[in-house]
Amino acid sequence: MSLPVRVLDTVVMIVWVAWAGSAAGYALLVLGALSLDQRIHTRAVAEALARHRVGRPEPADAVPDEDLRLGVAAVAVLAQGDGSIHRAFFTVITDMVARGVLKPDTEYDGTPTLALANSDPCRPGASEAEARLWSSAFHQNPASEDPHSLMHPTADHLMNEGYLRGRGVYIDFERPCLFWSRTVAALTLPLAALETYAFLDWRYALVAGWTSMAMIVVAWGLALPGRERPQALRLPVLTERGEQVVRQARARHAHLDPAKRPASQAYAPDEAAAACAVFGRAAYSRFAAHTPGFADAFTAGVERRLASRAAEHRMRHRNDFIG
Repeated sequence: MSLPVRVLDTVVMIVWVAWAGSAAGYALLVLGALSLDQRIHTRAVAEALARHRVGRPEPADAVPDEDLRLGVAAVAVLAQGDGSIHRAFFTVITDMVARGVLKPDTEYDGTPTLALANSDPCRPGASEAEARLWSSAFHQNPASEDPHSLMHPTADHLMNEGYLRGRGVYIDFERPCLFWSRTVAALTLPLAALETYAFLDWRYALVAGWTSMAMIVVAWGLALPGRERPQALRLPVLTERGEQVVRQARARHAHLDPAKRPASQAYAPDEAAAACAVFGRAAYSRFAAHTPGFADAFTAGVERRLASRAAEHRMRHRNDFIG
């Protein structure tokens, strides 16, 4: 009686080993196909980059003092490097505070705010952003203005002039055919049928069925066309001309680097905006540390803008719900 039991146990063990081997073999087949296709894809990306470098025109010589011609707001957009305008926004406000156009103040309820320092008209030749902030200061904290609507003309001008190329611009690339993955996907159906037939016994039918379904799902994933663009082919937001302007500004204002200045040394009125434009938050923090009330007033304006935007969002959803 013991011999048939031992034989049966041996057969069961052989069946499970065979099932595990078939599953592992299919997994290795899939991984091998993905690895081969990845090598083909990597080679195609490298060739696309090489073609782009060969076909790229030689960069033009930098125009002297181009950073001065563009102004601190434009330099701030370029120096941020990703096409965002937030640095330009607080650069313009910092410039107005440093020059005495705006001053930290408090509202009637004690809320910190920025107000006009005097009743002088807006200076001649002021940028559109500065003029809007000056006008806004009559009735609200100018830091609560929307940075995107305020600084969009500056970013749009930089793009039209060839300093920015925008986000999501890629090198032309023809994705190679995923030959090995598609081949494995095509072979999966007969392999799944063979898996089901080999383990047709009722004791293994459930495992064989789930294994075959998993193989079919993997094959479906392998057969899907790849739509994601390689990040290696994504062009930087700044063009060569924009990078030249940033290099000019950094060289011109290297002495304003907060990392190279004593913490006790404040920025002069004509230095604060350039420092914020080139060195960002570090320079802003240095200026705010030497300007009592400025950081609180600026933060209060930003919080008011965010609260107003959230309230508008809730009201819009409420109106959509009511119909």
